[in-house]
Amino acid sequence: MSWHLRRVDTKANERRNRAVSAAAALLDRLGRPGDVRLGTAEAQTIPRLSTGLVALDRALGGGLPRGRIIELAGRRSTGRTGLACAIAAHATQAGETIAWIDVEDALEAETVAAAGVVLARLLWVRPRGVCDALRAAEILLGASGFGLVALDVGDARSPCPPPGWPRLARAAERSGTALLVIEPQRQAGTFAALGLEVTGRRAYWSGGPGRLVVLDGVESRVMVVRNRIGRPGQSLVLRQAGG
Repeated sequence: MSWHLRRVDTKANERRNRAVSAAAALLDRLGRPGDVRLGTAEAQTIPRLSTGLVALDRALGGGLPRGRIIELAGRRSTGRTGLACAIAAHATQAGETIAWIDVEDALEAETVAAAGVVLARLLWVRPRGVCDALRAAEILLGASGFGLVALDVGDARSPCPPPGWPRLARAAERSGTALLVIEPQRQAGTFAALGLEVTGRRAYWSGGPGRLVVLDGVESRVMVVRNRIGRPGQSLVLRQAGG
């Protein structure tokens, strides 16, 4: 009887192992890499790309996860692009080569240089539309030479087609590159490891009657609305110095 029980347990383990292997293969095809190994509670150590903003890095557990999709969403004039530029500036100053895919051709070299981006480490891509932008992102991720790829869809009305997200998730994981998607609202769903929403922009001015009025800084509220590898729901206020 005891031998029979052991045999049943062995068969159960075999079935479990086959199920785990099948699930792992399915997740890989879907482009949804697990952050916890199947069959164990041991978490993977995921390399991080520092944002250069201490409060944000602390909230994210060290920075943006490399090899993952990160969504940075917010309406126009909320400060989403300014935050992305600050992250890009810190990355290039730290020696990273980055790419910026500019769907609406809105990026200005002088502006990003003033924000601290090292232009010699920036590849600027201007696609003809969202579909071309997705293909460009996949090609750049496949090159495996970038620390950060920023996909700035602006306020494009054409959403990214759903089949594009699993392909980008796989490409990001294989390359170890952080893919930062800048958009008016989150679209990647479960394929994004991290989701940030920027709201409530507020400008601070100095000066007054008879004096020059100067922009001292801009304040934005950032909410961590999705975090597959950390704690979501955190909210923080970031203030960027004015020019």
